[in-house]
Amino acid sequence: MGGRKLELKAWQPAHTDNDLTVLDLQTKTLCAGDLVFVDHVPTLDGSLVGWLKQTEELAAIEAVRVIPGHGPVSGWPQALDGQTGYLTVLADDLRKAIAEGRPLSEAADTVGQSERAKWALFDEYHGRNATTAFAELEWE
Repeated sequence: MGGRKLELKAWQPAHTDNDLTVLDLQTKTLCAGDLVFVDHVPTLDGSLVGWLKQTEELAAIEAVRVIPGHGPVSGWPQALDGQTGYLTVLADDLRKAIAEGRPLSEAADTVGQSERAKWALFDEYHGRNATTAFAELEWE
């Protein structure tokens, strides 16, 4: 494309069940789509477990910058730090709530609240993330 070599990679379920990244090999720019969120709270439509499992592989991509699905162009791989923190807290808090026998309705309102101040649109999307992830994690 325009004399550039682009490397496309399809991912296992993570943000969604059909995530794709594009790496411009010349500029080392990663177009990550919604596999990477910066400033805007990540939104989960696929698999929380899958997203966390693939984070190490995603971080290993030899890029210098990332164009995230939401948020500003950022340095790579440090752009993943906030997102990984949020997803980890969400998973840990949900696993604890499930182990304690707390119902989905309670867990969705209480888990992950330590992350609220770090993210734009937290109140709009976090409850949905908690609900989606609860449905996945309760079957572990």
